Amino acid sequence: MSVPMQEPMQDPMQDQIAGIICEHFGIDPAEITPSTTFDDLDMDSLALAETVVVLEDRYGLQFPDIEGSFSPGVTLAQAAEALSRLLAATPAAS
Repeated sequence: MSVPMQEPMQDPMQDQIAGIICEHFGIDPAEITPSTTFDDLDMDSLALAETVVVLEDRYGLQFPDIEGSFSPGVTLAQAAEALSRLLAATPAAS
């Protein structure tokens, strides 16, 4: 029996980050909500760094200032907002 999420994802970036976390770290999607912190998921700094690398590979960019947005006390919603802002500020490749 699946457990419905109590708090739905608010945007596609949250879905992408949650998908990476589930795929790479075997975390149950029902455990992840926008207000879930990386600490709640027992993700250490190495797991967070790996998540950033996967995102960099996905977008073909380097995110030099994103590490602070992917720290243990940060929520999924906060990380998604920071990543969205960074992508919006990044010029499109020509």
